[in-house]
Amino acid sequence: MENNIPPDAVNKLSDKLEQVLILVAEGATNAEIGEKLFLSKRTIEKLRADLIIITRTRNTASLITFAFRNGLIV
Repeated sequence: MENNIPPDAVNKLSDKLEQVLILVAEGATNAEIGEKLFLSKRTIEKLRADLIIITRTRNTASLITFAFRNGLIV
Protein backbone atom coordinates (compact mmCIF):
# COMPACT_ATOMS: atom_id res chain seq x y z
CA MET A 1 0.00 0.00 0.00
CA GLU A 2 1.19 3.47 -0.70
CA ASN A 3 2.51 5.60 2.14
CA ASN A 4 0.90 8.83 0.93
CA ILE A 5 -2.66 7.99 1.93
CA PRO A 6 -4.30 11.16 3.23
CA PRO A 7 -5.00 10.91 6.96
CA ASP A 8 -8.55 12.15 6.47
CA ALA A 9 -9.38 9.66 3.69
CA VAL A 10 -11.71 7.70 5.97
CA ASN A 11 -13.64 10.88 6.79
CA LYS A 12 -14.11 11.55 3.07
CA LEU A 13 -15.97 8.28 2.54
CA SER A 14 -19.71 8.63 2.21
CA ASP A 15 -21.94 6.00 3.80
CA LYS A 16 -22.46 4.47 0.35
CA LEU A 17 -18.71 4.29 -0.36
CA GLU A 18 -18.12 2.71 3.02
CA GLN A 19 -20.83 0.12 2.34
CA VAL A 20 -19.24 -0.72 -1.01
CA LEU A 21 -15.80 -1.00 0.58
CA ILE A 22 -17.05 -3.39 3.24
CA LEU A 23 -18.78 -5.59 0.66
CA VAL A 24 -15.67 -5.59 -1.55
CA ALA A 25 -13.65 -6.72 1.48
CA GLU A 26 -16.16 -9.53 2.01
CA GLY A 27 -15.44 -10.73 -1.52
CA ALA A 28 -18.68 -9.67 -3.17
CA THR A 29 -18.69 -9.08 -6.92
CA ASN A 30 -19.82 -5.80 -8.45
CA ALA A 31 -23.09 -7.45 -9.48
CA GLU A 32 -23.67 -8.80 -5.97
CA ILE A 33 -22.91 -5.44 -4.40
CA GLY A 34 -25.24 -3.71 -6.84
CA GLU A 35 -28.03 -6.15 -6.08
CA LYS A 36 -27.61 -5.72 -2.34
CA LEU A 37 -27.48 -1.90 -2.51
CA PHE A 38 -30.07 -1.58 -5.29
CA LEU A 39 -27.56 0.01 -7.67
CA SER A 40 -26.39 -0.94 -11.15
CA LYS A 41 -23.20 -2.88 -11.72
CA ARG A 42 -21.82 0.15 -13.58
CA THR A 43 -22.52 2.40 -10.58
CA ILE A 44 -20.62 -0.01 -8.35
CA GLU A 45 -17.69 0.02 -10.79
CA LYS A 46 -17.65 3.82 -10.58
CA LEU A 47 -17.87 3.80 -6.79
CA ARG A 48 -14.96 1.34 -6.59
CA ALA A 49 -12.91 3.60 -8.84
CA ASP A 50 -13.82 6.55 -6.59
CA LEU A 51 -12.66 4.58 -3.54
CA ILE A 52 -9.27 3.96 -5.10
CA ILE A 53 -8.89 7.65 -5.95
CA ILE A 54 -10.00 8.91 -2.53
CA THR A 55 -7.81 6.48 -0.61
CA ARG A 56 -4.90 6.79 -3.06
CA THR A 57 -4.59 3.03 -3.24
CA ARG A 58 -3.63 1.10 -6.37
CA ASN A 59 -5.91 -1.92 -6.46
CA THR A 60 -8.48 -3.95 -4.58
CA ALA A 61 -5.90 -5.62 -2.34
CA SER A 62 -4.47 -2.32 -1.15
CA LEU A 63 -8.00 -0.94 -0.77
CA ILE A 64 -8.89 -3.82 1.54
CA THR A 65 -5.67 -3.26 3.50
CA PHE A 66 -6.66 0.39 3.86
CA ALA A 67 -10.08 -0.64 5.19
CA PHE A 68 -8.52 -3.04 7.70
CA ARG A 69 -5.92 -0.57 8.95
CA ASN A 70 -8.58 2.08 9.44
CA GLY A 71 -11.00 -0.14 11.36
CA LEU A 72 -13.64 -0.36 8.64
CA ILE A 73 -13.36 -4.15 8.60
CA VAL A 74 -12.11 -6.65 11.15
